[in-house]
Amino acid sequence: MRGFVFALVLVHCMMGAILDVNAAEYTLGIFGNANMDSTIDEQDVSYLRGIISGVNPVTELADATYDGMINEGDIEQIQRIINGSEDYIFLKTFTIYDKAKVVRVPMPVSKIAILNLASAEAIRCVDAEEMVTAVGTSVVEGTNKEFFGELSNRPTVGKWSEPDVESIIQLRPEVVIADLRFPDTELLEDKLNSSGIAVVRMGFTYPDYFQSEMMALGYMLNRKSEAEDLLDFAYRYVDLIEERLASIPADEMPRVYPIYSPSDFWKTGSNGSIVDMLCGLAGGRNIAHDLKGGTGGMYPTVDPEWVIKEDPEIIFTWSSPGGYSVLNDTDMVNVWNSIVKSPELSQVSAVKNNRVYLLTTEITSRPRWFVGLAYLAKWFYPDYFKDLDPEAIHEEYLERYQKVKYQGTFVYPTQTSA
Repeated sequence: MRGFVFALVLVHCMMGAILDVNAAEYTLGIFGNANMDSTIDEQDVSYLRGIISGVNPVTELADATYDGMINEGDIEQIQRIINGSEDYIFLKTFTIYDKAKVVRVPMPVSKIAILNLASAEAIRCVDAEEMVTAVGTSVVEGTNKEFFGELSNRPTVGKWSEPDVESIIQLRPEVVIADLRFPDTELLEDKLNSSGIAVVRMGFTYPDYFQSEMMALGYMLNRKSEAEDLLDFAYRYVDLIEERLASIPADEMPRVYPIYSPSDFWKTGSNGSIVDMLCGLAGGRNIAHDLKGGTGGMYPTVDPEWVIKEDPEIIFTWSSPGGYSVLNDTDMVNVWNSIVKSPELSQVSAVKNNRVYLLTTEITSRPRWFVGLAYLAKWFYPDYFKDLDPEAIHEEYLERYQKVKYQGTFVYPTQTSA
């Protein structure tokens, strides 16, 4: 049975890769979600009974106890998840370089350590700050301290990429939430292997995985309604953008060159990267989509001559200087000027037609990536989105889900001056 189940894993992952990330339906990655929808409920019990009786096909997540067998024990586990009395859940976590990992999470969770900024923001989205017993040093450093407020007063357990495992063990969280890529498993999972502390890898930044990750967080922390509320808010705009762009033929979408870093105009993002996902969702054709190179094969470096030949109609950079505590656009203006005055880029249509845009990572690679998406969609298609107000969306998100006032510098040119 187990061999068959894991054969289905590969099929499911391949199918997931071609699904539209804007689709309202997504698969909650918790074992026990037998019918592969976005929740665990009595329908999963019914579906599992159908598997046992031979009526329904086996699915990837049907084995709720993750023991290689599908039987009445799995039905009992599903019922425990439904009524909130489960002792554990098996969670499928996404990675962007390796195959998905399955993690056993002890339940209920009352104490967690969070290593990176995106996870800290996600925790506040579901109103679970009181569970946080430790944070990575990035949460308390520099301008992040102002944004994260009370969370920045928690004990620190090293850098997000180089955690202090001994400190984690001393604080005894049930779960550590870490980035998808860093640190390597040898520096975290392997060292915590005998401690009973689960490591859950979550990004909260990749549109492809965002819904499943947020709902898995809601299940794990008993914050399902809070996770659902955030997703309802975010996908009000994601779905609106998808609907309005649905009728535009692919060959009529603008050619876009995303710049990964303002310090290197020739490093870009290709298929699988956040910048490529955002570009596609906003209705752009990333000229680097099919290239390979750089970290994970997703961040290649290109030749300036190639960019000139491709002649992008729009350029954007997703990691420009700015942020919540930056109250002027001086640094962004300097980056913008350096792009438009570049000898090579000054030859392309994007610069000639004044269609160069800058965004900060706070609205492109955090749980509020949909704010960056709203800006891109409006810049790409101003006539389609005259009524879309990305700044208002951002303000509501910050005040409603992060409990902070709206301030900062996040884009350039601003919406009104674009």
